[in-house]
Amino acid sequence: MNKQFFIKTFGCQMNVADSERISVLLTEQGMTLASCPENAQVIIINGCTVREKAVHKAISTLGEFQFLKETKDPTLKPWIGIGGCVGQLDKKKLFKKAPYLDFVFGTDTIDHLPEILHRVKSGERHVVYADFDPSMNYSTETKVYGDQAQAFVNIMKGCDKYCTYCIVPYTRGKEKSRTIDEVLDDIARLVELGVREVTLLGQNVNSFGKGNANTKNREPGELQNIIGKVGPRAGEENFPQLLRAMDEDPRLKDLKRIRFTSSHPLDFSDELIQCYAPLDQGGISKLARHLHLPVQSGSNAVLKKMGRHHQIETYISQMDRLRQLSPEVGLSTDLIVGFPSETEEDFKQTLALLDRIQFDNIYAFAYSERPGTRASQLEDTVSESQKKERLQTVLKYQLAIAEKRYASRIGKVMEVLVEGEAKNQRMMDSSLSVNDKDWHKVWTGKTTCHRVVNFIWTSPRNILGKLINVKIIGATGLALQGQVVNEELR
Repeated sequence: MNKQFFIKTFGCQMNVADSERISVLLTEQGMTLASCPENAQVIIINGCTVREKAVHKAISTLGEFQFLKETKDPTLKPWIGIGGCVGQLDKKKLFKKAPYLDFVFGTDTIDHLPEILHRVKSGERHVVYADFDPSMNYSTETKVYGDQAQAFVNIMKGCDKYCTYCIVPYTRGKEKSRTIDEVLDDIARLVELGVREVTLLGQNVNSFGKGNANTKNREPGELQNIIGKVGPRAGEENFPQLLRAMDEDPRLKDLKRIRFTSSHPLDFSDELIQCYAPLDQGGISKLARHLHLPVQSGSNAVLKKMGRHHQIETYISQMDRLRQLSPEVGLSTDLIVGFPSETEEDFKQTLALLDRIQFDNIYAFAYSERPGTRASQLEDTVSESQKKERLQTVLKYQLAIAEKRYASRIGKVMEVLVEGEAKNQRMMDSSLSVNDKDWHKVWTGKTTCHRVVNFIWTSPRNILGKLINVKIIGATGLALQGQVVNEELR
């Protein structure tokens, strides 16, 4: 049997982490990663359902692989499967769209892949593993594929917010959190493997710890924000507790940075904001000075119909306090334009919010109806042409803001965590070029505030996972360009 696999991933960091896990599981079965689907025995699509376009991409890609099933030699026919949120949501329906599909699995059944493939190999067709784990306990071990400076670590899964437009609670289930001690043990193992940055993942990490007893009496014991008490209850574990435990654990001394995504403004606590403070004011040393906090709209009227339960004034107040404690913090957010009933005035309020907050980056999307959500019952008063126009307007508007914010970094020396060699080996500044020496390469990394920096490294030394000081000499609205100040690595 051909022992190669190929994975195509769509969607968020959770799906990226899941694909990483799949890769390790298949490698443990003696398989290797194929360079292209034509060489693979096992082809897996890890699909996303957050927007209609993402679903279409997954199904379209599935169709592109059909020709591989039509070969006359049965020994060369691959086994094709689809998973992720698409598999979780559509299950057996996918076989009607693609009869040549061999197996479907969901977000809670990834670890069953070896068993799934055994059944397919034995001749079974249309195998489905897409049940939710009924237990409220959540335990796992992070798997990383190959040598990496950074890793995604799932600390919780599911969401209890049920925003009117969102399909995630139906594809990821109810909120469940790992214990703090398990997460610490997991990350300690990753650090031993050479990981220097972790991104803590969850649909709403701000509600991490719900249901887990705070047996070690970690602080803070309770969380609050402007609206009152939020997050897990007193006596339970919570997210700031986890961050502080990571900062204090001696096994994590070589861990350089902690990031997290995604968050909800409703549970964004004062205690979490305090984690961004300078060290002498009780801040956390390893916490990257970056926050991704989805706001979704600048209009309170639209937020109410979205079921977000937060208001723009509260959001702005939270960001103001954060920037007072950490002026250099990088901010990013998610936006949906063209939500049912969104007026031109509502949309202008979103643009006004961009002016007010000055985000470094946004992820903006035109509203896409998801079947089964409450928003799908609303009258869609915004035409497709209006949605597209508003999306292009907001992206162009933000690009101008980003260009100014990135340009403000020119001349500054910034600390970069090196993530690897850049895909594009050309620097935009013509005065800098990579010469013929094999070890003169363009490397890339990120600052603590999550800005991408590309720079030339003129030494054969491998600097993956190292911290290096770089002087910023150029900028676009997407990335910075730098020169190495010295070759001191940390």
